[in-house]
Amino acid sequence: MKKLSLSSKVLMGVLGGITTGLFFGEEVAWLSIAGDVFIGLLQMTVLPYIMFSLIVNIGRLSMDTGKKIIRYGLIFLFLLLNIGLLYLIILPLSFPSWSSGNFYSADFIQPVVPFDFVKLYIPANPFESMSDNVVPAVVLFSIFIGLGVMKLPNKESLLKPLDVLTDGLNQVNKMIIKITPLGVFSIAAGVVSTLSWSDLSRLQGYLFVYLLAVILITFIVLPYLIAIFTPYSSKTIFRITRSTLITIFATGKIIVVYPQLIENIKEIIQSDDHATEEDQDRVDIIMPLAYPFPNLGTLMIFIFVPFAAWFTGKALAFSDYPIFLSSTLLSSFVAPITGLPFSLDLLKIPKETFQLFVVSTVITDRIRVVLGAFHLITLTLLTVSACGGYIKFKKRKFIQALVVISITTVISVVALRLILESSMKNIPSNLEIVNQFKLISNQQNYVILEKSGPNPNPKWRGENTLSRIKRRNKVRIGFYENAGPFTFYNKDSALVGYGIDLAHQLAADLDVNIEFVPIKPGFVLDGIKSDYFDIVMSDIFLSSRYAEEVELSKPYLNVSLALLTKQDNNMFDNFNTASKLDTFTVSYIDRKEIAKEFLSYFPKGGAYPVPEINDFFTLSQHMKNEIDSTRNDSVVIDAHLTSAERAASVTIFKTDYKVVNPLPYHINNALVFPLARDNIWRGYINKWIDFRKQDGTFDRIYDQWILGNPIEKESQKWNILNDVIKPWFAKEKDSLRSEPE
Repeated sequence: MKKLSLSSKVLMGVLGGITTGLFFGEEVAWLSIAGDVFIGLLQMTVLPYIMFSLIVNIGRLSMDTGKKIIRYGLIFLFLLLNIGLLYLIILPLSFPSWSSGNFYSADFIQPVVPFDFVKLYIPANPFESMSDNVVPAVVLFSIFIGLGVMKLPNKESLLKPLDVLTDGLNQVNKMIIKITPLGVFSIAAGVVSTLSWSDLSRLQGYLFVYLLAVILITFIVLPYLIAIFTPYSSKTIFRITRSTLITIFATGKIIVVYPQLIENIKEIIQSDDHATEEDQDRVDIIMPLAYPFPNLGTLMIFIFVPFAAWFTGKALAFSDYPIFLSSTLLSSFVAPITGLPFSLDLLKIPKETFQLFVVSTVITDRIRVVLGAFHLITLTLLTVSACGGYIKFKKRKFIQALVVISITTVISVVALRLILESSMKNIPSNLEIVNQFKLISNQQNYVILEKSGPNPNPKWRGENTLSRIKRRNKVRIGFYENAGPFTFYNKDSALVGYGIDLAHQLAADLDVNIEFVPIKPGFVLDGIKSDYFDIVMSDIFLSSRYAEEVELSKPYLNVSLALLTKQDNNMFDNFNTASKLDTFTVSYIDRKEIAKEFLSYFPKGGAYPVPEINDFFTLSQHMKNEIDSTRNDSVVIDAHLTSAERAASVTIFKTDYKVVNPLPYHINNALVFPLARDNIWRGYINKWIDFRKQDGTFDRIYDQWILGNPIEKESQKWNILNDVIKPWFAKEKDSLRSEPE
């Protein structure tokens, strides 16, 4: 009986793990621990192997050979990366039309942390770099040591022991490779058992496009590139490397099988008659040198940036691509988890989309490393062939490649666009998601008054607000009708939002019903003084003016000031741009002191009061001012001053608007509940805020209405055993019982 090859065993391990994960679900999630152990065993020899291998092979190099390797390596790296950049321009054409707004993200108020390129590439403390697994710094350290050893007259006395140690590390790696089928089985079972298909459904556009990129480049573009310049055939390359590529796919890491990948490339080189021992030695130098540089797997992952822009309803314009491509090239030197937020921020794409990317890494990390590994194989074979002097440009092969690649790419892009147009119809937009939100608090009996007016039951002599609420069995709550995400009507004309959810919780705790009283624009202070409301639960900023005229609760939420403006308005993208404007006008609702604080940073700017947000939309369209008929001037509003939380909510309903902050830093303000003047009532509300903050009520309601993360009941993820087989057996058992004897 023919013995199974390692690649066959590895493939069986992957398929077996996927089947086990689908069959048993979360019951086998513990297998991921065994997978982590396997990855740890593979990793333990890799960094020492790279370090000693570089020192030995560079130490034995002549200066001329070293220069040749670096020159050809950089030329072919430049060629490969330009292929990747070309596909980053072409593949986003697969995205069909799509519009969606954006929920508020806490990233808006967090400063951007710059990359520490010095720590990444400069080994100031080599031992710290080794301990932290900072591969670029370790490689640079090894290169310098190798260059230093190169000039020593008695260098062989050091290099021979290091040679033996490198061989020993390689042997350890080969021993661990033997248990690869078991390791990848554990990894696959653990990943599949916890995979959330509901999360991944929103990512299908990105996953399909990235998978297309990997398939096209790995199995068509790069093999053709090798065939055009080198004597190695695609059939030989895939036959030799397939078990290693499968292991890389299963583990999601190139570095864990790095020594095995080097051995595979040496075997490919040996398959050709031109192979020399010197070519083999060059592999040991080129591969570790190439590893810290960007590879196509990492570069193509940045297709998430145009996906995120498209998904949030503002696809990248052609003028954005120079910034996108240059930032991608820079960011690809670091891990995508670090580089992507930089690119998203640079292009003003909401960084909350990054959470979608984090979810996608369950799949993309395994696809990415396959392309990354084949990038290294291609770069090494091209560089070895050039250094060996037997590289040759095959014109006929080049023409064939150009035709095949062009036709395949065009057909794939068009087909994928049609597929996405069909499948994305089933993916809800953020507006549809908001309209599906239900109140988290238990809904109390309530009425919404058609118009505001005084409380029909005045307080008795000496009676406080809390006592009257209990006597009437009703609490009167003021709200603005168009103040999402705090108080607004959804598509079903139901009154919902952050403030409304809190209102139902307050009424439940008081054990009373609710009378919702609409607030006329600019009437909140007069309404409180005239006994229209017991409490106002829309978004009301804390200010000295309000503190002087009415009772206020303690702050219950901190918000960040921002501007709402048109998508195509770049005037306020940053402080440097805004501060140079000759003039501009921002609108605001009721809070003149906050507008003054904002304009203190922009002396040439102006502020204009509007009764409600809809008036801003009218004025921002360059319409004649119709708010105050006594004024003859034409007012054009460039942006609206509000909180970032409220502005983000508006973009969900009006996708042609965006949130910006042109200030040199973020100005925070607190939201409060205006109250009837009553120390007992204020004391109760303050204690209620403390209690409900402690038990997490405020956080849960905030997560849904502000951040867009609805509370979901814990449920076991779908699996074949519990959701298919057991119900089938139960049904059969019931049918047998029901049969007559």
